[in-house]
Amino acid sequence: MNSKTLLAWTAGIFIFTIPGYPGAENPETNKPGHSPETIMLPDNVPLELVWIPAGTFLMGQNANEQDAYPNKETPQHPVTLSQGFWMGKYEVTQAQWRALMGTAPWSNREYVNENPNSPAVYVSWDDAQTFVSELTRHTGKPFRLPTEAEWEYACRAGTTTRFYWGDDPTYEDINRAAWWRGNALITGEQHARPVGMKPPNPWGLYDMSGNVSEWCQDWHWFYFDGPAIDPTGPSFAAHRVLRGGDWMAVGGRCRSSRRHHDEPSAAHSTIGFRVVSGPAPQNAPGTPVFTDVFVAGSDGVDTYRIPGMILAPDNSLLAFCEARKKSQEDASPTDMVLRRSVDGGRTWLPMQVLVEGKGDEALMNPCPVLDRSSNTILLVCMIANQKGPNRNRILLLTSEDNGQTWSAPADIEDRIANWDDSFVPGPGIGIQMQNGRLVIPGYTGRVDDETDEFFHSRVLYSDDNGKNWILGDTVGELTDESQVVELTDGTLMLNMRGNMGKSCRGVAISEDGGQTWSKIRWDRTLNECPCQAGFIRYSTGEQDGKNRLLFANPDNAGEYFNVVERTRMTARVSYDEGKTWPVKRLIHAGPASYSTMVRLPGGDIGLLFEGGEKHRREWIRFVRFSLRWLTDGTDEP
Repeated sequence: MNSKTLLAWTAGIFIFTIPGYPGAENPETNKPGHSPETIMLPDNVPLELVWIPAGTFLMGQNANEQDAYPNKETPQHPVTLSQGFWMGKYEVTQAQWRALMGTAPWSNREYVNENPNSPAVYVSWDDAQTFVSELTRHTGKPFRLPTEAEWEYACRAGTTTRFYWGDDPTYEDINRAAWWRGNALITGEQHARPVGMKPPNPWGLYDMSGNVSEWCQDWHWFYFDGPAIDPTGPSFAAHRVLRGGDWMAVGGRCRSSRRHHDEPSAAHSTIGFRVVSGPAPQNAPGTPVFTDVFVAGSDGVDTYRIPGMILAPDNSLLAFCEARKKSQEDASPTDMVLRRSVDGGRTWLPMQVLVEGKGDEALMNPCPVLDRSSNTILLVCMIANQKGPNRNRILLLTSEDNGQTWSAPADIEDRIANWDDSFVPGPGIGIQMQNGRLVIPGYTGRVDDETDEFFHSRVLYSDDNGKNWILGDTVGELTDESQVVELTDGTLMLNMRGNMGKSCRGVAISEDGGQTWSKIRWDRTLNECPCQAGFIRYSTGEQDGKNRLLFANPDNAGEYFNVVERTRMTARVSYDEGKTWPVKRLIHAGPASYSTMVRLPGGDIGLLFEGGEKHRREWIRFVRFSLRWLTDGTDEP
């Protein structure tokens, strides 16, 4: 039952030794600094606070932790809290709520013990925010909910085991330490218990691992890999974080790393909260900021898929995708749509329908490219199966005002030399070479019962600003969706989704601008399952001191699609023109699929990708982060 010892001195922050539990009978001797503080509420109702000092800990589950939830609690990563804070010694009680708010949300509700010292329950996240606002007004001190990182740090109290009282693999000690279903739900008293009836954790906090789950400030999201300082969660998501077990919970839900979540309006007999006083932490500059761009079910659209993105000449962001109106299925009735952002992806203007699919028409695979000579944005897309299976129409739209208005779609089949009507553009983004050539990556081929998917990557290119096009030769092995960059020596590198069962990306080189291609090199560093990927040039040595390429895809390996689930959206950096990829960082641990990237003004990176919490087609989301964050502080423009 002894906790592990943690002792270090990092960046001037003291991380101290915690004696083994039980040593918590006199928890104030276990930590330096402040004595507990008591604030008086109206009617002389006390609210007691415990000082939690600054420090560093490992957030998330341990390797092979019993009864853990891998996607929700991983990766385990070091978190530094740079400032100490005061935390409620107990969960907010009914007496405290009544004293400050004058109401009783739990009154006459099921599974409630109306006792002044029992937790205030049937309190939503929104209600808890109202309470802390009123507490701040009443005391003149800044009160708030704890961040999720603050909550886990305080719950662990220096321990690294499953619970702050030890690993407890057979749950023999949990009855003494916490209220859970084994000593609450199965009894005749089915409700939360008065606070403080179980021993505190080593830092003097009561009921952190049971009784009621507690609201945290953060929106719920998957963890990033690598260290974090004062993390506050994403800027927006669907649910708010809840931490700690409750009187109905199984023992595994009472673990220190256990995360759960609910809508901010949710209110139940198992949910309460505790307060924190101290400066509100801020995410470090460059930390990922997420924004939903397309959400399944919005604007009458069943599913949004297949993102493409480009930075316009005026620095506005253009996010394209397929609006699949009736189902998730490929080639189902689909419009080609766009949303623009004029503030770097922080907010997005209403959706524009660029091409409306008539009847069963499916407008698919957006692939924009910028012609720098005229500041014209060209969008190449297709109407799928227009002339039969795998026989497509290729459309071209142009915008001369940064995506605000667009030309009518033009069918460019008769303007393409070597035309093959099975051509599929991108999806993602095209490029303009230094010599002015416009290049749209893609693939051609067929599907039949004998050969299954018999596709080969290739590019479409134009030397006259998009008036006429040439379809280059195919690569030699089975590949399809592709992205292309120009290397510093003027050659093209095509990075491809593979259909050879290699569980990794295919790479080919063209020394003639996309007319012909080298033998494919299978890059074992770049796992895939298979799936489309994002691939762009970030900088050159001449432009920014270093040659940098960026790559993003679900970091899973599988021979065929659906052999493994598409998850773990990950971004990578190469400094040697794609030969090696020494830097990678997890962006989203949950379901994820197609993606595209841009470099933003000032050097930040924008990633637009499909994903969700339960499945990979819940939304298309934009995330902005810095190169410094991506490289864990080792590189910046």
